[in-house]
Amino acid sequence: MKVWIIGCFGMMGMIVLSILYRFMVHYRLDNIPTKQTSRLFRTKLTQFKQKELRKSLVYLAIGMMGVITVIAFSLLQVFQLETRMQGLRTDNRSLQGEVRTMKKKTQVTTLLADYPVSGLDLNDQLVVSNQTIDEKEQLEKKVSKQLLPYIDDAKLVFSSSSESDSLTLLLTGSVQASNANLVILGQNITAFMKEVEGVKKITEVHVNMNDREGNDLYKGTYIRNDQGHFTFQSELRKGKG
Repeated sequence: MKVWIIGCFGMMGMIVLSILYRFMVHYRLDNIPTKQTSRLFRTKLTQFKQKELRKSLVYLAIGMMGVITVIAFSLLQVFQLETRMQGLRTDNRSLQGEVRTMKKKTQVTTLLADYPVSGLDLNDQLVVSNQTIDEKEQLEKKVSKQLLPYIDDAKLVFSSSSESDSLTLLLTGSVQASNANLVILGQNITAFMKEVEGVKKITEVHVNMNDREGNDLYKGTYIRNDQGHFTFQSELRKGKG
């Protein structure tokens, strides 16, 4: 398209220059003094002017044909461009429709599974002591994978204090924030904490659950009280959510 535009401007420039040149020729011929010249000279000058006039008419005709050709091809190019643009707009609308359809499909909520009544044998897995860093990481990955059906993107990290035999857990995850999923998520966290409560070594559990947009849904800390039960302190109620 760029080459075509440059070519059109070049052709129009040549046509304009040719017409200007012919006007200059006629201007100079018309300004030749003939008062003190012979009749033969005036006759030949008249014939020469007529010859140049015919030549100018030929130039003008060619120039007009060139202008018409340029305009015709320009209109053709504009029509083809408009056709392509219309096709692109149609494709764009089709693509947007497909994107909306895909979004609707991806927005179909996948319900979380119910936490198993028998639990995940956390008591046997989390009482291990004197682990290496690699063993600790492998255990965290294993338990996190076990929690995935019940908490999307679940990740469990635990740490122990060198001054005591206590263990602190950090549980993070995300969920599609539908009403059904939020109910199941709450039930699963309650069941998880009930199982964790049986692991006396664990004294604190930090929980941070988000929706798919990263907004806080469930955030706070479970702390074991004097009776050995976990009580929940929500950070959302403190205005941090």
